Amino acid sequence: MSRPLKTLALMVWVTLICTTVASANEVTLTLTDGPLTINKNQTVTKKIVGIPTGTPGSIDLKVKWHAMTLIPNVFEKLKIEVLHGTNVVVTSRCYSIHADKTPKCYLFPMTSSDTVEFTRTGEWKLRVTNESNNDVNGFNIQKEGTDLNPNVPGFVSTFEANCSLRDLGISGAPVDLPPHTSAERELFGPTYGAGAFLIRAKWHTDVITPNVFERLKVELLYNGSVVTTAYGYSIHSNEKDKLDLRYSSTGGDVFKWKLRITNDAGLKVNGFDVEKGGDLNPFVPAFKSTFEPCH
Repeated sequence: MSRPLKTLALMVWVTLICTTVASANEVTLTLTDGPLTINKNQTVTKKIVGIPTGTPGSIDLKVKWHAMTLIPNVFEKLKIEVLHGTNVVVTSRCYSIHADKTPKCYLFPMTSSDTVEFTRTGEWKLRVTNESNNDVNGFNIQKEGTDLNPNVPGFVSTFEANCSLRDLGISGAPVDLPPHTSAERELFGPTYGAGAFLIRAKWHTDVITPNVFERLKVELLYNGSVVTTAYGYSIHSNEKDKLDLRYSSTGGDVFKWKLRITNDAGLKVNGFDVEKGGDLNPFVPAFKSTFEPCH
């Protein structure tokens, strides 16, 4: 192969890899039963398929439709509401994205800065009310193959997960444990989707003698069942086997994750946490336990 052809082949190969990586976490959204026909004075509610519950990300949602009239270039405005459960997230009275009028129905983006909304439960839906003078058809959040109107650009609506590392925390931290006791704490931070847990911890032995470290047993629970177990010492100890709990999850309800901490030793331990937090001990390094989505 000549040098120019080799160079071109390499450029194409690199482009394909970069394109794949850039779009790996992007999901094309669909509308149940789309495309829809919506008669005048009618309200229709349909589910948006593809937005995962509890996963922060960005939604790019746009809409098109056609007025059912023989008169050319008639564009009708619709009232469109984006619902998440019973919460109305967006309300817009707008025109199809191919109309020659504004505002057009570019309903988002909504980004991961709106984390509170993403963590709520409930289905994402569109509620559409036709307050116009004509019935409309071809209503959809993408251009499907049956829409032959050349004025409608090829488009899709999308959701892209935010795969940034998330910090974990536990309820009631820091935790004190008398000898031969266990405590369960809710674990905050994971998303509903797949991801990787990395849990480290710190704690102190409740004695005056310096450099006394006790090993703890830590279990990761989902919906009351143990999915993995680790034994180890505090992150600041001089022991070799420091606590290092790792687990790859395929996803689940964010409210069903817990940690069970067990002190099998004969001494009380205090200050257990999965981050340094407000621990003033200078020997405890700054650290976080994490959940990596999309992993």
